[in-house]
Amino acid sequence: MSFSAEKKSAAAPSPAKILWVSCVGEIGGAEVYLLNFLRHLDRTRFRPQVFQLRPGPLTDRLRELDVPVHVHTAHRMRNVPAVAETILALSALLRDEQIDLVHDNGFRAHVYGGLAAWPRGIPVVWTVHTAERPGLATSAIHRIPAAHVVANCARTADHFIAHGHLTSLLWPGVDAAHLAHGTPRAALATRFQLEPTARWICMAARMQRFKGQEYFLRALATLPLAHRDVQGVIIGGEMFGLETGYLAELKNLTQKLGLANRVRFPGFISDADVHGLLAASELVLHPALDEDFGLAVAEAQTLGRPVLAFASHGPSAIIADGQTGRLVPVGDQAALDHALAELLAQPALLRAWGETARTRTPARFGITPLTRQLERIYTTCLPARFRE
Repeated sequence: MSFSAEKKSAAAPSPAKILWVSCVGEIGGAEVYLLNFLRHLDRTRFRPQVFQLRPGPLTDRLRELDVPVHVHTAHRMRNVPAVAETILALSALLRDEQIDLVHDNGFRAHVYGGLAAWPRGIPVVWTVHTAERPGLATSAIHRIPAAHVVANCARTADHFIAHGHLTSLLWPGVDAAHLAHGTPRAALATRFQLEPTARWICMAARMQRFKGQEYFLRALATLPLAHRDVQGVIIGGEMFGLETGYLAELKNLTQKLGLANRVRFPGFISDADVHGLLAASELVLHPALDEDFGLAVAEAQTLGRPVLAFASHGPSAIIADGQTGRLVPVGDQAALDHALAELLAQPALLRAWGETARTRTPARFGITPLTRQLERIYTTCLPARFRE
């Protein structure tokens, strides 16, 4: 090695220490977003850690990626002393770990990461997954400084730009290589008591009314006799303590609609099982009444499965109507019922749409180029020594 090369190598900065702040320990779309980016982050330039505000399965998933995790005691945001104590603990962690940049994953995560980083002069990147409802708390959180806001869709980006934030649109990335490791169909049939020779349709979303699981059930119940071999799988469970009891309501509705033998509720399951069920489905449904993105839609299309969805914001950005799937008016049960029956009667069309989706979706939402875009945002926010 030449003297000049040695000098250049010696001057190269060590990797920037990035601390992500996650409000939950459960694994929903925002946490898959975090995991996908961390899986592909350039570790020669960035050294990630995670401050997790609640214990849960996310911890083990992060450790599998060799990401250090700091798990804090769960509390409610209404408990002001506990919030203050957590911010102080986070501030001490920033000092002790010599963190160079904080990345808040979610609107409320910014209360903790933003307020802990602000007095220390540490830049903050703030990922936002939706435009929050107006209110005093929302206005207060908007005032917490952030060097750069990262929005998951154009609607969210426009909202934060209107509030004066420097904002970039960064789609949630889809990790095609990770999706490819799905559980085989035969094993899924045994595990979830599905008929191996039946046609499967599924949806994957946490259990909240706006996600539209009831529309899925009613559409399945209206299928004509020719499609009574179709079985439905609703993946996901209740999260964040919201709408507890909704799953029980859905199971009661399943009984009333005569679907008890045709629908499965596997709950929260492994990534391999989720990906296997998506890949083995004839058609994936996503009847959400409002959706900023819809990661399951992009994942299904990446696996070569067409998607039937309500035309809310996110699915409309992901699905090419009539080419990779079908969009119907939001909340229109009759349109959803008709489209489901029509599409199940055309398996060749579904296969063609699936192959188009398999090609197009990774080209637009692939995790690798999106991670490079996030790294460029990090670099612009970090101190100058990381840009040399």
